[in-house]
Amino acid sequence: MQAVAEWSLRFLDEHAQLALFVWLLLEEAGLPMPIPGDLVVLGAGARIGQGGMHWAIALVLVEAATLLGSTTLFWLARRGGRPMLLRFGRYLRLDPERLARSETFLRRRGFLAVVIGRLTPGLRVLTTVAAGAFGVPYRQFLPAALIGSNNLVLLLAGYFAGPELLRAVEGLRISPWFVGALAGVAILLGVQVLIRRRAHLSAAATDLPEPIRLETALLAGLVATATTVAAINIILYLLAAFGQTSATEALLEFTIRVGRRLEAGPVAVLLAAGAVLYVALHLAWALAYAHVERWLPEPDWLGGLLFALIPLAISVLVILPALGAGVGGLGLGMGAVPLAGETLRHVVYGWGLSTSYTVLSSARAHAKEIPPIS
Repeated sequence: MQAVAEWSLRFLDEHAQLALFVWLLLEEAGLPMPIPGDLVVLGAGARIGQGGMHWAIALVLVEAATLLGSTTLFWLARRGGRPMLLRFGRYLRLDPERLARSETFLRRRGFLAVVIGRLTPGLRVLTTVAAGAFGVPYRQFLPAALIGSNNLVLLLAGYFAGPELLRAVEGLRISPWFVGALAGVAILLGVQVLIRRRAHLSAAATDLPEPIRLETALLAGLVATATTVAAINIILYLLAAFGQTSATEALLEFTIRVGRRLEAGPVAVLLAAGAVLYVALHLAWALAYAHVERWLPEPDWLGGLLFALIPLAISVLVILPALGAGVGGLGLGMGAVPLAGETLRHVVYGWGLSTSYTVLSSARAHAKEIPPIS
């Protein structure tokens, strides 16, 4: 985690405008980042004070990232989170009356509630999720989200703080926000297991209309992708804590070879393009899973693991050789480490995809109404 934080600081320093936009976009979308977005905005303000960035450009980038990221998370909460609350809330001690009171409050006080929630440290992402899940109209949420982002205040603080602020940011190594976010992922997984057991879920709903099936698959694919990334990060961190760095070295060597093979230029561009393709590929596999799930064996996690053998085979036999890593990653000179890593990654993805699709499809099958995003 210390190495990730140090690399992040270099990335923020070398690619200021790109880093500012990407960092806030990912954090607003709910992904844990090794350095809090507030510090990134403060650093941008300090760069403005030093003449390294224009006010207008910084403000446009910050507001655009906030708009896109929060809208993405709001949509996920509206289309996936609300049906789950209505279907499984009773298993989490959220009875219909309590949900109705919360929904009524947020709809009546939506604008003010979102502004206050997003201005409260640690509640920005949770406020966006709650607004989407409890039916706050998007026309209320959007201006409240922009006002509640604190971005202008942080830019001004960074502008007037100057070099002292940059030195403080350079001293950062491990973010407590990042640790908390990883703990949050573990809690979400625990909630999912609890719901599955109490609702006796072992197979997905099969009577969904095709548009709902595809949307549910995309939601499950995003959940599975985030789960996979978090799990791999935790595993790499634990291995490094015990002095086992071969997995991290294999990943670094793979990145270098891909850059040489594709002549992609700056590492930042390669990482950005790779992240987009990575997510897109996982979503494509999720759509495929939704169409073959009914023919896979039960319970769902077993079917998910069997399904994961297909993307695993394509990865080790086609994608890795095409990118210069050899069959199963043997061309990296790290032995069986790359193959083991790919196998583990697909195991986590297959489990996450199948179990998430079961919970989400069951919730969507029982959802009578989902408020439109208007």
